[in-house]
Amino acid sequence: MRSFIAISSSELIIIPLTMASISSIYTPAFNSLMMDSIEPYDRIRGFSVFNAINTIPSAFVPTAAGLFMNHFGILDGMKVAYLASATFGTLGVLIRTIELGETYFVRPKVQKSFLSYVKESFVSGLKATRSSDVVVKKLLLYITLAGIGTGLTSPFVSIYVVDYLGINPLSYSIVVDIAGLATVALLLGVVFLIQRLGAKNSNLMASMAAPVANVMFSQSKTMDELLEWGVTGAVATALQTPSLATMQAETIPQSDRGKILAMFSILPAMVSFPSQIFGGYLYANFLPVSPFLLSIVPFGV
Repeated sequence: MRSFIAISSSELIIIPLTMASISSIYTPAFNSLMMDSIEPYDRIRGFSVFNAINTIPSAFVPTAAGLFMNHFGILDGMKVAYLASATFGTLGVLIRTIELGETYFVRPKVQKSFLSYVKESFVSGLKATRSSDVVVKKLLLYITLAGIGTGLTSPFVSIYVVDYLGINPLSYSIVVDIAGLATVALLLGVVFLIQRLGAKNSNLMASMAAPVANVMFSQSKTMDELLEWGVTGAVATALQTPSLATMQAETIPQSDRGKILAMFSILPAMVSFPSQIFGGYLYANFLPVSPFLLSIVPFGV
């Protein structure tokens, strides 16, 4: 995040984006630690509570960023916001480094070069995926299609709202705040619903909400309509996050969790990159709303 503050031209934005992608290398290991640490009977509640606590800042921090942009201007306000994000992110990493403990131990391996480890990890991940349960393969397909839809839309949401719809950054930040608050409340409230419906059916309901939310966003012109989109997205997030994690924990053996969860990060990233480029092309050369309309296809599938 600090690198976003230092860049002075659009050409240099590739540096912080690349650093952000590299930093996500911890995600499969962290998710594996969570799955190992939560008892099977308590996974839905555990994942729901964790994500609710993790989402609490989104109920008020966006408004702080909106105030920064109103006071300092959009560019300098975003730099202040990224500085604050870097500060709290560093604090979070330090806490995790101190508090986290290992849950899976393997025999020491022969020392190899970094590239050899990368190649071996990727190959072992593919092998583990090929031999995995059919549910895991279906989830990988689902998450890959979602990666296409996310790539088409996520880089352009804020600029579309502020530049194209002409909505004040502070007003938009309030919408994001309310959506975050709704997500927190729903994550704590849907535990019994997910337990009753089951993780699979809850995930399917969340999947249906995603294209509906994109349709609502593409039709939005006012704050009220954006708020409807935000709350619909909150419902999808609250249902999907704990149910998807529970399905992953139930169907991936502990010995393969790190490898297969890495594929859950790699495959969406691989398809997200070209879809972001295509989305940018559509946004700049056709109607700005066109990437959001097109994303309905992979989300719907």
